[in-house]
This record gives sequence, C-alpha cells and structure tokens, in this order.
Amino acid sequence: MRSLSSLIGSFGLLGLVGLATPAFAQDIPAARVVVPWQDFKTLWEKGQAPPEKPAPAPRDFAISSARYVGTVDGESTVFRVTLQIDVLKDKGWAAIPVLPASVALVSARTRTGEAPVYIDGGWYTFITDDSGPVTLTLDFAVSTFDEGGQAGFAFRMPQSGGTEVELTVPGELDLDFQVAGAQQVESVEKRGARVMTARLPATGNLAVSWQRAQDEEAAAAAREGRIYAEHHALVGVGEGLIQGRSTVSYSILFQGTDQLQVDLPADVTVLDVTGQGLGEWAVTQEGGRNVVTADLNFEALGAYQLTLDYERPLAEAELKGAPVPVPDLQVRGAERVKGFVGVDARSTLEVKAGDAQVARPIDVRELPASILGQTDWPVLLGYRYGKAGWSVPLEIRQHDDVDMLVTIIDQAAATTVITPDGRRMTQVVYAMRNNRAQFLELELPAGATPWSTFVGGKAVKPARTDDGKVLVPLARSQSSGGEVARFAVEMVYVEDGVAAQPGDVVDFHATLPRATVPSTSVAWTVYVPDEAKVKQSSIDGSLRQVEWFTPIDLGGVTSAEAVAQVQAQAQALYDSNAMSGGVQPVKVELPLDGVPMYFEKLLVMGEELDVGFSYKVK
Repeated sequence: MRSLSSLIGSFGLLGLVGLATPAFAQDIPAARVVVPWQDFKTLWEKGQAPPEKPAPAPRDFAISSARYVGTVDGESTVFRVTLQIDVLKDKGWAAIPVLPASVALVSARTRTGEAPVYIDGGWYTFITDDSGPVTLTLDFAVSTFDEGGQAGFAFRMPQSGGTEVELTVPGELDLDFQVAGAQQVESVEKRGARVMTARLPATGNLAVSWQRAQDEEAAAAAREGRIYAEHHALVGVGEGLIQGRSTVSYSILFQGTDQLQVDLPADVTVLDVTGQGLGEWAVTQEGGRNVVTADLNFEALGAYQLTLDYERPLAEAELKGAPVPVPDLQVRGAERVKGFVGVDARSTLEVKAGDAQVARPIDVRELPASILGQTDWPVLLGYRYGKAGWSVPLEIRQHDDVDMLVTIIDQAAATTVITPDGRRMTQVVYAMRNNRAQFLELELPAGATPWSTFVGGKAVKPARTDDGKVLVPLARSQSSGGEVARFAVEMVYVEDGVAAQPGDVVDFHATLPRATVPSTSVAWTVYVPDEAKVKQSSIDGSLRQVEWFTPIDLGGVTSAEAVAQVQAQAQALYDSNAMSGGVQPVKVELPLDGVPMYFEKLLVMGEELDVGFSYKVK
C-alpha cells in the first residue's frame, strides 16, 4: 500500500501533468485512491476550520494572595509582603501597581532576581513581559503613630483574593488590636513580643491600631473615631507663580468619616481636589484661610488619600527678595499630622531657604519618593515637620535672562577664482543651523555684485538695507531627536579687477562677506592662474595658509537628504513672496581653473576675513 506522502506527491504530480496534458486529465475522475483510515482522518482534521480564537482575559493580571509580615520598630513598621501574581496578558508588558508611593520601598525581588519597579500614578508599579504565575517579594517601611496610649498605621494596598497580615509588637504587654475590615484577628505572646495575625477579604487598605488591654468600658471609650494624617507636598516656583500639589494620606481608625477638611492661605487658589469616591468639594473663607471641604460618597475607614492642586501668583516685591511663604496646607480634625515639603525651581528664578518654623530642613534625598517622583525639575529644598502650624518662607530673586545662540554657521566654505582679465568670482557656501533668525545679514566686499543666492537648494532673491548690507531670507531648521538640522546657504558674487600682463607682479587682496552670525570654521580656497609664482613671504591676512582644512562634521549638509530638510520651508516662503521679489535667480557655477591655495580660520565672531599675497604672472 502506498504511503500518504507518496499519494499526496502523486496528486501534486498529476495536477501538474493535467495542466500540461488535458487528455490525461479526463481519466482522473474515474481513478480510485485507497487511503488508510488513520491517514484519511488526519487529512480530514487538518482540513477543518481552525477553532475560535480564545477570548482575551478581562484584565492583564490578578493578585491571588498577599501575605504581609511586619515588625514595629520605633516610629516605623518594617514589612515584607509576598504577592502571588498571575499575569494574564499573553504578549507585551503588564504594569501592576503593588504598593502606594507613600511608603518607603526598600527592595523588590522575584525568584529570578531584582524586579523592575517605578512610580506611576501614586503607586510603585511592577512591570513584566512574562505570563503566568509570578511571586513578588517587597520590603518596605511605613510610619507608625503613637498618641495617647494608642499606636498604629494605615496605608493603601492592592486588592488581592486573600490577604493575611502578621504583625509583631515588641514587649510583653497584653494588647488589644483593631484591624479595619478584618474577618479574624488573633493575638498571642511569642518570645517576649505580642504577635497579631489577621485575615482580610479583598480590600484596598490596611489599617491596624493597638493599645494596652483594658476593661470593656474603658476600651469602648478609647475606640472613639480618630484620624491621623501624613502630608506630602511638592511646591514649584515658576515664572510669577507658585504651584503646589499636596497629597494627604489619612489613617482613619475605629469610626469612619464621610467628610474631610484642610485649609490653605486665603491668597491661594485651589484648582482641583481628587480622591477615591470623592463627591463634591467646596472652598469657604474662615479666619483668613481658605477651608477646603471634601464630601465622600461613603464612610472612609482605614487608609484614605486626598490630593489637592493649587497655585498663588508672586507679587512684584516677592520677585525682588521679599519673603515668600510656601502655601502651608493644614489638616483639620486630625489627632496628629506630620509631613514632608519639597521645593523645586521651574524657571531661572533663584530660590533660597528662609527661616522655617516648626518644620526643619532635610537633605532632598530624604524626601519620599512620592514627592521626588512627581517632577523632572531639580528639587532644591526639603523640609520635614511633626505637628501642625508649620511655615516655610523662601527668598526668590528674578534675574535677567541671558541671550543664547539661536543661529550658527558650522562652516563657511569659500572658493575664489581669478580670471585672466583680473576679475574675481567667489562662491561662499554656509552650512548653518537656524532656530529663529529671519535673515542672514552679510556685508559684501566693496564693489562686489551678487549673482545668485540659494537657500536649502532653492533660489532666493535677497534684499539690501539702507547701509548696503545684503539680507538673505532664511528658513527655520527642522528638528529631529533634539538636534537642529543643517542646511546650506549659497552665494556667488563677482568683483572687478585689472588685467595683468606677463611678467607683472600682482598684489592680490580680497575679503569675504562679513556675517553677523558666528562661524565655527571658515575654509577659503583661492585659485591663482596657472604657472603663477606666489611669493610666500608676502602672504598676509586674518586667515592662515594650510595644506588642507581642519575636518568639520557637517552631518552631510551637501547631501540631497540634508538639503531636503529645508526645501519645504524654503518653497513655502518662496511661494508667499517672502523669498522672491522678481525674476528667479539662475544657478551660477564657478569655472575652476588654476592652482589652489588653502586658507582657514577657526571660530569667527564677525571680524574681517581677508587674504593677501603677491604673485608674478608668467
């Protein structure tokens, strides 16, 4: 019995033969092919339509479980959390928020090594292009309050299918623990410490507090609603304006609240207030302060975060050194408030620190990542405070801006040909970059007559000022990857001279056009008549004679691609009559003839460019 592959090959061969031999193809319908059942079944299954593409997962990831293990250490609690993450995205990168930026992240690891984590939208975000289960371990610290015999902490956390918390508090005291939203809380003594374990359903925050165990009546009185807050502010000093963003992280214990209040100076304008489940917010005047009232659509309990954006204009006196107070946001209704303030500069204004009250200066590197991660501007000042009533004055001075170079000639390449009748024809090609200038202003040599001018390969007609200078209209360089593209400006002009007879000694002296734009390099080639003998001791001028020019990277300015970068703009100007004023100039080519001499000058700042020498005509 023939194999399946040979049968398929036969079918293919018969098909080809059939195309070439129609008579033989007529016998094919009557032919019989015997195929084993298994081979036929395989062919049948492969010929069926492919199954439907499976529907994508409703989200990129899911956190199936989270285990937080922490130990109280003074004013902070050090945690290690292990997250079991299922990455459901088949291809590409998945971004997974894992911790709020209000905590201090120490390290992030997977089983293969360090994990890539960055700050985005107020969260430490883990990114991965792997799919399937991932175990992520995070070490971090969160600040702990201790007030009136009660201690605790609160922070937001990503929702997971199941959350388990284990907390160790040093000491042998019998403690009562409160964990917001917990289904089960247990406390035991282990090795001279109190260890609490709790299990929570899917929730968005973790709020834990504890106090010394009391009788039921005293414990009930102690469990009245309490609010603690931590304030992170970034204040930017810009042109005539102070802009601020404050994030207030609340720890709301025992009893929830549906209204939060903060206040700011009366001259501060509140731009926006945001928060999870935020309803309406309003600003009212009270005691010379703007009171911001934020109403929530639910009773917040545990961790909650409120963000405010605001600004204040700078007075004229404040720009000349008068004290400028940083908008001091104060949290109302909180048992205790602590915070950090960062100040960055968003302009050329000089910012100095004044004499702060309540707040103390710190190194900007000690500021939380939630502040530093908000700005690309340099953060100049950092402060920390531990209670309400803080104030931070600044000293701001406005200085005059320094004019920076916006147009430059990378190289001016000049070529001069001396004709037998003594005339001189010169071509100058400027390889330049222009970011703003409307014209290239040139002071031509006395008696020079311009014949043609081209910008980016496009013929233009220059203008002449009252004092005789020539204005060549420019297009603006295109920008790519932060670099300003070069283009070529070309001018050809002629000068009259006196014809020399054989045996005459000719004193040659010529100057190049003087440009108002600085030039990195000027390369000048002068062609003297064949067999002319130049007296070397007579060579003089502001350019030095060289054997060859210093290499200058012009980025291929003479190539068609570089010229095309400005062609479109030059065409637009030409079409609008900005670069034309009559008959379009023609392209003039130099009749190169003679013996070349090379002259060069580096870094030209508008000075005269001249060359002189004597030669004898043979």
